[in-house]
Amino acid sequence: QLISAAAVVASNNAYEATAWKTYLFFVAILTFGTVGNIWGNRILGRWNDCALYWSILSVVITSIILLSMSEKTDAKQVFTDFNNETGWSDGVAWILGLLQSALSLIGFDVVLHLTEEMPNPSRDAPRAMLLAVVIGGITGFVFILVILFCLTDPATVLASSTGMPIVEMFLQSTKSRVAATILALMLSVCFINGTSASITSASRLLYSMARDKGIVCHKFFAHIQPKLDVPVRTIMLCYIFNLLFGLLYLGPTVAFSAYIASCTIFLNVSYACPVIALLVRGRSLLAEYQTNKTPAKMGLRVGAVINGIAAAFVVVTSIFFCFPAGIPVSANTMNYVSPVVGGFYLLLAVHWFTGGKDFQGPVI
Repeated sequence: QLISAAAVVASNNAYEATAWKTYLFFVAILTFGTVGNIWGNRILGRWNDCALYWSILSVVITSIILLSMSEKTDAKQVFTDFNNETGWSDGVAWILGLLQSALSLIGFDVVLHLTEEMPNPSRDAPRAMLLAVVIGGITGFVFILVILFCLTDPATVLASSTGMPIVEMFLQSTKSRVAATILALMLSVCFINGTSASITSASRLLYSMARDKGIVCHKFFAHIQPKLDVPVRTIMLCYIFNLLFGLLYLGPTVAFSAYIASCTIFLNVSYACPVIALLVRGRSLLAEYQTNKTPAKMGLRVGAVINGIAAAFVVVTSIFFCFPAGIPVSANTMNYVSPVVGGFYLLLAVHWFTGGKDFQGPVI
């Protein structure tokens, strides 16, 4: 969408950003990430390092340009005004507004899917997870403040012909189509890098699950291509899956929105399950796997408090994320996340009883 919006701005609205054109951009980016994961395995580490610096640099450059060139709103409006047009109470509307921020901070578990390829996973994996949250939280907080201070005309920005309010905001701030296009493409590169990293993580996760007989056709997918030293079959599974589900973008908006929102809930639930299980059984179980040299330990009390807060946050927000964005509700504004989540867990239950007996968990 950012690339399509950049094309609209660069062409002075001569380019029409239709759904199928945006899907083709999606296919191109997905193909690029897939090819990089299959034949570029040796450079993935440095690619991801560059992606980190690019993301931080993009936030810094964009923030400086917006703050230096845009008109400003006052601090009172940024920090104290609360505009609720959802029909819900202010508390519910605030929780519903967490969906986008929650979506931007999930996925920090991807490093765990690569621990078998790390030289010191017991030290580096927890550190990477913490740094992902810290860096993402800081840059996200700074960037949202910049946007709020520079958002002087919300109505025009939201009604932009580009289809992406942030790109319209770039155009309003810089008064230059060239500058707005460059800024939009800078952010697009961040998503391209993220696509490649997501394929890397998901393919490793699928491979390890197949090796442990945890998915269907596990014998076929538990395979490493000898010459390339990567799980090509699971990489291609990710590619085909994303191609098919990307077609939802060509259909009703509510279907695509339900799919995107369900991803947040699925990941949240996957984080909450082991945390809740640990709270129920007691953190003393961890002592068997920890020594004085264990690099990441929180202790019984501090760990229990953090686990409790994390579990409560995930459970509460996941429930509210199933609510419609506003009321009253129509067929076009209804939130269809609940049937999507319910249908998916029904499939999981069927697989649990039919294929779960074959699963052999990893040796810890």
